Amino acid sequence: MDGTVESGDEIKMAGSTEVPPSLRWAVIKSMMNAQTHTNASLEQYLLYVTHEKFDLNKKEIEVCLDEAITSQKRALEDLKAARDIVQELE
Repeated sequence: MDGTVESGDEIKMAGSTEVPPSLRWAVIKSMMNAQTHTNASLEQYLLYVTHEKFDLNKKEIEVCLDEAITSQKRALEDLKAARDIVQELE
């Protein structure tokens, strides 16, 4: 399994037949926040490497990567928060 959900596939939580709409929204919002952090990191680096006025040296690339790591940590925290909400319902 590659982690993708095909059209028509369903994700069901163990021990539950109905997922409250508020939980669905919390999970969706957390995943959207995580994706936003990922996109921001990529967009920032893409801006740097595609514009002539930005000529990044090794140190500046490291700073950019450090910022991306920080952003990814925020994304991970968003996903963990969603998971914690789901686990609280068990």
